[in-house]
Amino acid sequence: MQNTAFLKKDSDYYTMFKWWMLPHIQDGPNVILDLGCASGTMGRKLLEAGKAGEMVGAEIFPAAAAEAEKTYRKVYVGDVEEMDLDYKNYFDHVICGDVLEHLKDPYKVMQRIYKWLKPGGKVLVCLPNVRNYHVVRDLVFHGRWEYVAAGVMDKTHLRFFTRSSCRSMVEEAGFKVCHEQTIVEGPKKGFFNRVTFGRFDEFLAAQIFCAGEKPK
Repeated sequence: MQNTAFLKKDSDYYTMFKWWMLPHIQDGPNVILDLGCASGTMGRKLLEAGKAGEMVGAEIFPAAAAEAEKTYRKVYVGDVEEMDLDYKNYFDHVICGDVLEHLKDPYKVMQRIYKWLKPGGKVLVCLPNVRNYHVVRDLVFHGRWEYVAAGVMDKTHLRFFTRSSCRSMVEEAGFKVCHEQTIVEGPKKGFFNRVTFGRFDEFLAAQIFCAGEKPK
């Protein structure tokens, strides 16, 4: 399901850069598949950093895909669940940056990703954190489960994940989890998280990051 936020000039919905993924991609001419590549910001950063030699993308929103095509070798336009991507043991990394929550069956797509990756390759998954305190507060204290234009409760989200359920999905596909973290952003939240020794990070974080490696 696509979000038309790209049509708004002041929106960063399709241009956001998930900086926390970079350290988990080794230097070198890696072949990388970027699912939900949006306008190609991640691919441009990886090419500039010398971490990618070939970028392939998939994006459901044509206007965003057209931007990514300026940088990526190939961009498939459409619903990834309907695409017949004929790859086997081809990619060094597959990036799923805020895309799996939009799918009807992300578990099945993760199994396909496993086949696309080389042995030793990694899948990098970023998902909204439904355990975020805003969502929990509105549900528990106000009885609200309301969708909005963007964020954890984006109206185009079909699936919802916590850190634990994200890890389970990665492991069920056959990957060995090699890194996971919650992304806590903002000075006030960061300070509170530090002074409480990270005890509330799963409630403060808006996003979850998990990296899984395909056994060699």
